[in-house]
Amino acid sequence: MMSDQLIRKILVATDGSELAMRAAHYAAEIARCMGAEVTILNAAEVSGLTEFVTYSIEVGKEPSQRGTGEEIVDRARKPFLDTGVRTHTKVVEGYAAEVILREAEDGKYDLIVMGSRGAGMGLIRRVVFGLGSVAERVVGNAPCPVLIVRGET
Repeated sequence: MMSDQLIRKILVATDGSELAMRAAHYAAEIARCMGAEVTILNAAEVSGLTEFVTYSIEVGKEPSQRGTGEEIVDRARKPFLDTGVRTHTKVVEGYAAEVILREAEDGKYDLIVMGSRGAGMGLIRRVVFGLGSVAERVVGNAPCPVLIVRGET
């Protein structure tokens, strides 16, 4: 028998970007309306090459200024304050798409909410590493529906 409540568990993927924060706001409203619980996830990519490429793109920012995974998930938790939504946070080392997909599968989430692009790595990552964007990989392989929050056009 299927439950009347289609969305019980929401996974919010965040990299600390402006779009990820917009996605957290959407997720907070959906979770509040549906009575769902939320896990806020940050994938901490830790290879030396990734650190170099990220630093090169974020001109003028020291690696320590971008914030740690814990700081990122704490910021993403703000839209959930005073909503009554039960939230959990997780920081997992690994490549973002792989971490998100593994968590979505293992945690049996009903919905993934994320921004359409991250904190500045999309084009460079495609050129240097030959990979599509994290959002594209998640949408194409997710075990559940994915809500992609776009920026203003």
